[in-house]
Amino acid sequence: MKQSLTRTAARIRRRSAALVAATLAGALVLGGCGIPDNTEIVQIGSGPSRGFASGDDAAPPRHDRTSTTDTAEFVKHYLEAAGGDPDGALARVKSFLSPSAATTFRASNEIKIVHLAEDPLVNPGSDEVTLKVRTVGVLVHNGVLDPKPDRGVETLTLTVKTITDQTGLYVTKPPPGLLLSDDALNTYFERRTIYFWNQDHTALVPDVRYLPRDMPSEQEPQQIIKWLIEGPAPWLDHSVVSLPEGTALLGNVPAVSNDKLQISLSAQSVQPPEDPKALDWLRRQLMWSLKPNLSSVLELRIGNQEQTDYDGSDYLTSNPTYRLSDPPERFVVYEGKIRRMSRSPGATDAIPVIRPEANRNVRAAAIAHGVGQSPGSRRYAALVTVENNRQVLRVGSAPLGEQAGLHRVELRGGSTGQPVWAISSDDAQTGAIGLITIGGRLYSFSADGSPIRQVPLAGPTGFISAVAAAPDGRRIALAIGGKLYMAALNTSADGPQLSDVSQVQVPALRLVSAVDWGTETSLIVAGTRADKNRVAIIDTTIDGTQYNELKPDIGTDAVTYLAAYPVSPVSSKGSPDVVQYMANGAAFDALSGPGRIEVNDLAEPVPDPVPGVAPVAPFFLR
Repeated sequence: MKQSLTRTAARIRRRSAALVAATLAGALVLGGCGIPDNTEIVQIGSGPSRGFASGDDAAPPRHDRTSTTDTAEFVKHYLEAAGGDPDGALARVKSFLSPSAATTFRASNEIKIVHLAEDPLVNPGSDEVTLKVRTVGVLVHNGVLDPKPDRGVETLTLTVKTITDQTGLYVTKPPPGLLLSDDALNTYFERRTIYFWNQDHTALVPDVRYLPRDMPSEQEPQQIIKWLIEGPAPWLDHSVVSLPEGTALLGNVPAVSNDKLQISLSAQSVQPPEDPKALDWLRRQLMWSLKPNLSSVLELRIGNQEQTDYDGSDYLTSNPTYRLSDPPERFVVYEGKIRRMSRSPGATDAIPVIRPEANRNVRAAAIAHGVGQSPGSRRYAALVTVENNRQVLRVGSAPLGEQAGLHRVELRGGSTGQPVWAISSDDAQTGAIGLITIGGRLYSFSADGSPIRQVPLAGPTGFISAVAAAPDGRRIALAIGGKLYMAALNTSADGPQLSDVSQVQVPALRLVSAVDWGTETSLIVAGTRADKNRVAIIDTTIDGTQYNELKPDIGTDAVTYLAAYPVSPVSSKGSPDVVQYMANGAAFDALSGPGRIEVNDLAEPVPDPVPGVAPVAPFFLR
């Protein structure tokens, strides 16, 4: 199940002294050299159980070496040992090893995250245990999980046996490095989102990190600020703005007192110095990144200046995902025209941007909000239309409540996918950048009618069947050659560029055909199941470490297009309320059956519907 990304702000944990003692004692007992395997080992408990449900005020219980005598279960416990406080990871892993194995075991502080393709294989009459795993990624010191490409299932072996005069099982020959199962990752770490401003300072961009669940809550703000100072994850580096050079935390962050979180930063953290706009950017970034730890007031002191108290919720509008209306405005294409759907906001309103005479011969469309100082004050439209048996893109923008003429943009030959707006501004001069697939390649377009430009990809090759932009406009998901990928969108004088593309593994699917964003940190993915030739819709985190089957079986027809409406990060919902898709030329509402979208779902009645003609290409105002 997907974990909720929100927690009670006043959450308090108490760290058990016994847990600390266990880690230290384990390191002292096993850290020496030349210890024979039959040396008696003193077992130290791991402290009281504190549960592990997301949002709970407790850290998860731990299994130690003597928790089970079942070999397969013991190996699963071994694959949990590296989880939690990274400073104790090596000692916890060594506590499962025989003394001689612990003496020679060496590992870096990087933790390899693996997905068990099947249960550990215990060979009768043999001490050797076989593991079939997929490497999902590597968790590094700053909480970043670096996804790794799918190299298929690999085989690892380890030796598990008893030792004379000792209790329980031991790993006598471990696989190399620190290993952690993806299940254990989600048990012993909390997925936390920190934020960095985009290059225009118009929106905050999420950056997912992994925070140990056994970290005391009063230490969390200090760790989050440390991560912010160190900068964004490498894949986002060119799409967002790091904190100014010289930014430093002055002293420790004290525990919340009187509903106030106090933070003191160096004078260099606001550039230009004493610039009120730069200070406002900083406090909004801090308040979003520390939101689970904020109970009421942020007290921020910069250098030797007087502290400033910030309360209220005005900072929330800096996150585009928060600004999405709920429920969404829903649209489809019917008989070549964009139509509103019934039972959605604005059902009787005019179509944004597009004049009635331009709403014809439409194959697919996208309509988006502008993002910036006056979010939502401008709308952008992109229509794939047919003229003289050729596909043409028509684009334009208009202030809220108004319509405008559309610019005609020539498209290259080849099958055309659904257009999406990625970067959109509330400033007409800044404009917007959209993305579209044509003939399996990715192209960008703008609202001013400039010619389309191919967006080069570094890394994967193959037919691009889908592209989806996060609400922040900088993080892009793609289906390429049947695989799922993530990249960051950057702008330059040479046009839009994508960062190095990294694969997101979806073990439940053999083939990925369509994708969209479900939350700011998760994706809704459709494709063919790995275990049988049936199609499923999967809800997965953007790094592939956790997923659930939203729709395990929707038949055998391939999903050619999927549209989801992202959930607000302040919502208690873990997945979107509305997911729509196309399969075999028909449009479906995934979460109501699935149920086919019919003419009677249109807001405006159709007096004499043409038999056999139904709405297609569903989309949302985003």
